[in-house]
Amino acid sequence: MSRSINTDVRVGVFHPGTQHSHETALAFQEAGSLAWYATSIFYDAGRWPYNAAKFLPPGARVRFEYEFKRRYHQELDPSLVRTFGVWEWVERLSMRAGFRTLEHYANEWGNVRFGRRVADLAARTSVDAIWGSDTSSLTAFSGVKDRGVRCILDQTVGHPRVWNRILTEERCLVGRDFDPYPRPYPEADMQRVERELELADRVVCGSSFVRDTLIETGVKAEKMCVIPYGVPGGTFSPRETPAGHDGLRLLFVGHFGLRKGAWYLLEVMRRLAHLRGLTLTIVGKSTVPDRFLAPFGERVRRIPHVSRNQVHGVYRDADVFVLPSLFEGSSIAVFEALASGLPVVTTPNAGSVVRDGVDGFVVPIRDAEALAEPIERLYHDPQLRGEMAVRARLRALEFPWRRYREELVHRLETWTN
Repeated sequence: MSRSINTDVRVGVFHPGTQHSHETALAFQEAGSLAWYATSIFYDAGRWPYNAAKFLPPGARVRFEYEFKRRYHQELDPSLVRTFGVWEWVERLSMRAGFRTLEHYANEWGNVRFGRRVADLAARTSVDAIWGSDTSSLTAFSGVKDRGVRCILDQTVGHPRVWNRILTEERCLVGRDFDPYPRPYPEADMQRVERELELADRVVCGSSFVRDTLIETGVKAEKMCVIPYGVPGGTFSPRETPAGHDGLRLLFVGHFGLRKGAWYLLEVMRRLAHLRGLTLTIVGKSTVPDRFLAPFGERVRRIPHVSRNQVHGVYRDADVFVLPSLFEGSSIAVFEALASGLPVVTTPNAGSVVRDGVDGFVVPIRDAEALAEPIERLYHDPQLRGEMAVRARLRALEFPWRRYREELVHRLETWTN
């Protein structure tokens, strides 16, 4: 339980989506300082439209409940939750239907309208601070700044100017055909991000990579702090018995595409084709055309979707987790892999807590040779793999969500004093 802070300090937490905002709100609820948590969707089976699920066909009902039960946290006090903003519903439906243009504009318009409602809510409830996330806080911050309300920004990903540079370089290296989906941020969007950062009194970064990209683009280091995310308690754990098989089973979980270093992971599979029993399982959405995967046959398998209550089994069926990201915030999948007792091979840009040579390996971005070397080493050395697996699990235990919440409370106490 988070320790109580000065209860005269009232905090409003907001997010039009979810990410880890439930944990942020819970931190201040536990500390007795949460004025409200504002979001667009918070699941309540007894309220409209969530209670309409009972009228849906069984298959549609399962999908409906899966989609919206993620927008719920059983420990949050419903009386402190405020919901508004129809545009999040439009964005969700557009995303599921594949209407990307509508999804983009729904997100953009929705964030502005949601921010106005948050600013109005802050004025009515006399909060001392509001706590929002990147790309969705500009309107809210602008609406409260003149009233002396502290603005705290949760920066969940690196600066978009850095992404644009990386994307431009990557297009020159691998071309556009490999993954045509990623787009550079328009200048207007980057200016909004920079104005949001300017208005923020404090910026909380999920990793040192995120912080470093902000410093690179001119944000003052003294207004920032790094607080790593957490692992859901009890959800992820190692398999009980050692794997009884030959070879090495690699696992990738997330959006398989250019930003996550997909080109380099497939290049590793080409370079290590001589290793018998080396396989790669990709779990999640992919924007890499199938023709790039087809030559690998059964050595590379893709599972487009796994429900949250089944994903722990995917980790248990693997030996090593690989995430060669070019640009991240701080991958939750890495925390899940560590908790599942998997050595992790990743890059500095993944923003992880992996320690090179201890519970995994951290290699430079865009270096297939450097990425292949530890994978081949782990293939040939099951003892090392086992030792790293133990240390990976112990590393994950250092980062429960409880620790994250306590650190948020401590930071707010420091800032308000």
